[in-house]
Amino acid sequence: MNLESRVTVKDSSSFIPDDDAITDVCLSGNVTELHIVEKRFQNLRCIKRINQNEYCDTRTGEVREYRQQAGTCQRNMNHSFEKLRQLINANFIGKINERHVILTYSKQELDFNQVSKDFKKFWKRLIYHYADLEFIRVMEPHQNGAWHIHILIKRKQYRKLVLPVSQIEKLWGHGFVFIKAMKDCDNLGAYFTALVKRVDTADDTKNQTDGDSTGKSERLHFYPPHKRFYGYSRGIIQPVRFTTTYKKAMKYVEKKELVYASAKEVCLEYEDTKEKVVVNRIYRKHYNSRKM
Repeated sequence: MNLESRVTVKDSSSFIPDDDAITDVCLSGNVTELHIVEKRFQNLRCIKRINQNEYCDTRTGEVREYRQQAGTCQRNMNHSFEKLRQLINANFIGKINERHVILTYSKQELDFNQVSKDFKKFWKRLIYHYADLEFIRVMEPHQNGAWHIHILIKRKQYRKLVLPVSQIEKLWGHGFVFIKAMKDCDNLGAYFTALVKRVDTADDTKNQTDGDSTGKSERLHFYPPHKRFYGYSRGIIQPVRFTTTYKKAMKYVEKKELVYASAKEVCLEYEDTKEKVVVNRIYRKHYNSRKM
């Protein structure tokens, strides 16, 4: 008998977590996210990461290489965008002391490392004139692979932030600058990460500041591997993450509205018999206090 199997994931409508189910909680501003995995596999505790390519099995001392499967890069990028969304929600809600700035290049810049260096120089010039600023910076490629930079900037004190375009363009020195007040939004992180994952042409950058959704597909393959495409200043608040039981986690969302929920079943499907065995269930719930 051929016992080969493949892993499949499907939606589930019947999974309700037990009260004592282990639940990961993320508190980011007015958004609370719950991530419940029915089974936590103990053998993962025996895996110790050595570097980007190797890990050690602590049970045997053997060093092995990670196997890069199809879709791994996509999953890693999606995980990074999730972390970015949570970071934004912990710090920005679209108030008068916040601005969205886009830095562009008049000549196409294809070198990710050079763009990173250019931003560091720009920020040093900017805080010389505006000392009380914090930022989250996101590097984004155009459809042709040329880079531009999104910056969410906030003033530490709750006062209106005014950034003259002419001054900021002079401090940037590489091309046009677009500045916009952000909308008062109950989930700015979700709005912004959806925005930067869209494809645009070099001529569409200005339209992005108006929330134009003309992008048709993702361009994640332009992001270099093992390099973080976003960064932030020291004063940026980190989301609060902890693990507890599902029953205790629900106390954190008693006065919040459920805005997203998904349940997935992870199955093993055997090729010979076509039998499907559920090996795990994953449940996600997002709540928002500003929706009440």
